[in-house]
Amino acid sequence: MKKLFLLVSLTALAASPASAEEITWEQCVREALANNPSLNAKRLAIEQNRHTYLSGYNAFMPNISLSHSVSRSGGDSSDASTSWRAGISASETLFNLKTFSSIRSSKLSFEKAEADYRAESASLRQTLYSAFVNLLFSQEKLAAQKKVLDLRDQNARLIKLKYESGMESRGNMLYAEALYEVAKADTAKAERSLDIARRGLLAAMGTSAYRPLAAKGEFSSPEYALDTGDLRPLVEASPRIVSQKKSLGTYEERLLSAKYDAAPSLSASQSMSWSGPYEFPERKSWSLGLSLSIPILSNGPTYYKHNTAAARAALKAAEEGLRGTVLELENDILNYYNEFLNARQTAAAHVRILEASEERYKESQIKYMAGKISFLDLENIEQNLVDARLNQLEYLKNANTRKLSVENLLGVGLGE
Repeated sequence: MKKLFLLVSLTALAASPASAEEITWEQCVREALANNPSLNAKRLAIEQNRHTYLSGYNAFMPNISLSHSVSRSGGDSSDASTSWRAGISASETLFNLKTFSSIRSSKLSFEKAEADYRAESASLRQTLYSAFVNLLFSQEKLAAQKKVLDLRDQNARLIKLKYESGMESRGNMLYAEALYEVAKADTAKAERSLDIARRGLLAAMGTSAYRPLAAKGEFSSPEYALDTGDLRPLVEASPRIVSQKKSLGTYEERLLSAKYDAAPSLSASQSMSWSGPYEFPERKSWSLGLSLSIPILSNGPTYYKHNTAAARAALKAAEEGLRGTVLELENDILNYYNEFLNARQTAAAHVRILEASEERYKESQIKYMAGKISFLDLENIEQNLVDARLNQLEYLKNANTRKLSVENLLGVGLGE
């Protein structure tokens, strides 16, 4: 693997303009945490659900109101009179199972929002790091294409000299020049791909204004080990599963709430008032009360039966959905991890092919100058070297993206 790092890793500056702004992975994370709109929306959703949950406790706090009124009345048989009234009243819920259930549901929604934020953070990390790796890949691909362009240019000049000296055919000369033109086109495409990769990274960070970036980091095959013996603890801790469990808890509360339609509720009320012909009357009255409510056939004779049955069916459906998600997630983790291992081993194995291709090309140049091989043999060996260089970059990119897929499924978020 050390040879892989030394042979394939190129510096970001080699493929980037001198004016490009260097940016590390840590800087990308900081910008994304501050600017990405999707992540900010999930963060605000946590705040919203937290306030909703805390406000639910007010259902058991006293409701207090003050009143102050004046009225004037009279008639044909009575003189006009003025009546003043002032009062204070309070009422509070002492016992209501549906209210308790509503508070628990709000808490579950708050906890689900936290899990959804973690899931969004993991998804953004995959998107952001994929964009970062793609920029590294584009930079190194442009550097590789420039090497190919130099190589094609040298060969075209060499073949032209040999043609002019009568040692090479015109067709081979024209073919070498055509390969040089193809290399120029490929280099121009690599430059445009680099610009697209920069814009992709900026979009992932949540930045709309374009600026030339140069990813600063090593483009190499990552080291990653996962114990696949028992994935259940990792699956259970995944924010995707945590979020679905909170949703399942909400369905359980809905079933309880449906059952509570037949439960009694108890409330209390108190009031004190003053009345009289003046603005600050002195005649006082008060009241205290308890109210017990027992619903009998509330909302119709069959409402309770069908409402609880519907809630119970929804709960079972949610349970089955959770079970299916756990199985799917566990299977996906294993598949992506195996794909990562395959990609990493492929990248490591092809280091030898790249070494051999470079050595073969050096030998073929000497043999060609000595007249021991034809131009077509030289061109084939040269193309093998070009393909080996570009393929190795693809293998490294695949290894990184497969690792990111595994970490996303496990819920590894930004900054972790």
